[in-house]
Amino acid sequence: MAGAKTSRKKSAAGKKPAAKKKTTRKKKPAKGKPSIFSRFFRNLITAVLFVVISLGVGAGYYFMKHPAVPGDTPGDTPGDTIDTRVVKGPGIEKPSVIKAAIPDFEVFPDEPVVKPKAKPQPSEPVLPPAPDGRPRVAIIIDDLGYDRKLAEKFLSIDAQLTYAILPYSPYRNEVANAVRLKGSEVMLHLPMEPYEYPEIDPGPGALLSSMTADERIAVLEKAIDSVPFISGVNNHMGSKMTSNSEHMNQVLSIMKKRGLYYIDSLTTHDSKSQSSARLFQVPFARRDVFLDHDPQPAVIRSRLNQLVRIAELNGQAIGIAHPYEATYEVLSEMLPGLQKKVQLISASEAVRLAGY
Repeated sequence: MAGAKTSRKKSAAGKKPAAKKKTTRKKKPAKGKPSIFSRFFRNLITAVLFVVISLGVGAGYYFMKHPAVPGDTPGDTPGDTIDTRVVKGPGIEKPSVIKAAIPDFEVFPDEPVVKPKAKPQPSEPVLPPAPDGRPRVAIIIDDLGYDRKLAEKFLSIDAQLTYAILPYSPYRNEVANAVRLKGSEVMLHLPMEPYEYPEIDPGPGALLSSMTADERIAVLEKAIDSVPFISGVNNHMGSKMTSNSEHMNQVLSIMKKRGLYYIDSLTTHDSKSQSSARLFQVPFARRDVFLDHDPQPAVIRSRLNQLVRIAELNGQAIGIAHPYEATYEVLSEMLPGLQKKVQLISASEAVRLAGY
């Protein structure tokens, strides 16, 4: 019996176990780990969404800063710009059109509208009248360079007017050339920082109080160079800038260097422009009336009559107007009759006579 057990054990020990079948199943990716293709497409979608959102935010910011002008159509409305720089005749050439934003017009000081019967008091020494006995009046049309059609209308008025053009405005060269061909005078309408900045932006080429002295002078020099044929400068906005003596000393020092006169638009009663002009011996004058503080025809007529009365009291007066349709209509209507009462002169002649 013992021998039988031993033989069975040997046979069992000598017998090899059956080999396991090999399987060729693919390994499954680890749970939760995306494939390389999933990761690629996910990153691609994220990048596209980021670009779309960035473009949307950028477009929103641009249109917030550059609001569309109602009724703005290429070729004949505010905001049209042109890509030529030469006028070949008395009018303004009309080449191909691109778009430009229109800056805000003047920020006016708080001044009551003077009623027609109110009698202004003389503020300066009375000047002798013109040889024919008429007092003298200079009228400056500000904010030109953005509206081609209105510029042409103001240039068509048969009267001695002075035209102040904004730096970097799209029509600046064309308007300046047309003014020169007419035999009238060109001024630079220089943007300066108002108290309301940055809510109200004076536009390209503006002098800001945050600039260093070197930056401010560099910006001023470039603005002067941007408008051809200028003989003088007046400020666009600038209530904050003109109330700072140090800043105005810098500005008037460049006026002296360039041989330009300066007319203070007087957008603040705290202006230090006159003392700076005296310090640097720059020919200087101040405006007396904003003609279209309120661009209603009745108000413009009243302010124009006020300008004449100031001229009758002081010997001369300076008025500033803006390129509004109503202003053009009133000046066209009233200037022929007013020229029987006053002599219209250029801004440079008014500065010469002011003799500050």
